[in-house]
Amino acid sequence: MSDKKEKLTRREMREAAFLLLYQVELNGGSKADLGTITLDCVETFGLVLNSASVRLAEGVLDNKAVLDEIIGRYSSVRKVERIPKINLTIMRMGLYEMDFMPEIPDKVAMNEAIELSKDYAYPPDSKLISGLLGSRYKDKYKTKNGTNPCRGESGVPQDGEDE
Repeated sequence: MSDKKEKLTRREMREAAFLLLYQVELNGGSKADLGTITLDCVETFGLVLNSASVRLAEGVLDNKAVLDEIIGRYSSVRKVERIPKINLTIMRMGLYEMDFMPEIPDKVAMNEAIELSKDYAYPPDSKLISGLLGSRYKDKYKTKNGTNPCRGESGVPQDGEDE
């Protein structure tokens, strides 16, 4: 991180986490590389980040398998491995905030992910990201209201459960 404590807005913090996650994804997707990539991004590109940026990136990487399972469930267009890395990174972050950070309202997480996609993804991909997160939100809402009891905590059908 930088020499001084950085005061970032939530949006700046998310963007820094996104840039870290995208660099990790480009370099093989391993959490073990996060520290090195963080230092490289700060030194080479002057990336401004704070501890919240790093914690968000760590959380996404720690839950990557679950997040990819959710993305695979809701992506009717492409398999997870065929989704562009930028889109995948944005979707993972949005889903992580929606599913693992209860202090962040789902609609805020969705909006922030959509804003990132407007800045970094192709316009048609923003619609794909918005649709996927919107579908997840609707399904989560149904689950919370007891109308969709076939899902586990992650919203993904558990072993032996039907869709």
